[in-house]
Amino acid sequence: MKKRLKIGIIGPTNMEKLVWLTKKSSRFFLEKAESIGKTIAKLGHELWVNSDGGMIRYVAHSYKEHGGKRLVMLYPKKGEPWPNTHAKVYLKHADILSPQRNWFWANYGVVAIPDVCICVGLSAGTLSELAYIKWNYQFSRGNMKRLIAIQELMRGERLPLEIEVEIRHILTYLKKTSGLMRVLKKLSR
Repeated sequence: MKKRLKIGIIGPTNMEKLVWLTKKSSRFFLEKAESIGKTIAKLGHELWVNSDGGMIRYVAHSYKEHGGKRLVMLYPKKGEPWPNTHAKVYLKHADILSPQRNWFWANYGVVAIPDVCICVGLSAGTLSELAYIKWNYQFSRGNMKRLIAIQELMRGERLPLEIEVEIRHILTYLKKTSGLMRVLKKLSR
């Protein structure tokens, strides 16, 4: 029997910067986000995201567009230490709203609560979330069983070595987004 996974998404929220840094088109990233959201919805898994834009927004939108039934959105109740007003527009798409104390707890929750986390690109915020994954793994906290990093979406196609060597036992690199269905099916057995 297949179990429904809680899948967290981490990645860049600034599409313009992502396009500029990777030298790939916005169309390329939108198509990949579409594929990721569709795959997760088709398999019947839960999707966990922060209430923010960029790749996070596009994966969540695709998930709902393709019949995803359980979009859990973490939202920082207090705009601290950074403003949260920009994140409010995304709340209407959530099936379940998970209020968090602030941005620290929202960013921690999206990687600590899910069974699997998918990295859909790198940014400064994503690096902080990767550090939370590393510390959780190092100190056996949280329930995350796997991190999937999609290489075609990351500048340099790898996580920073300082993080990679610490989490190599829970890290799966996928060369292409097209391999996600196979990996998620395997993890849900």
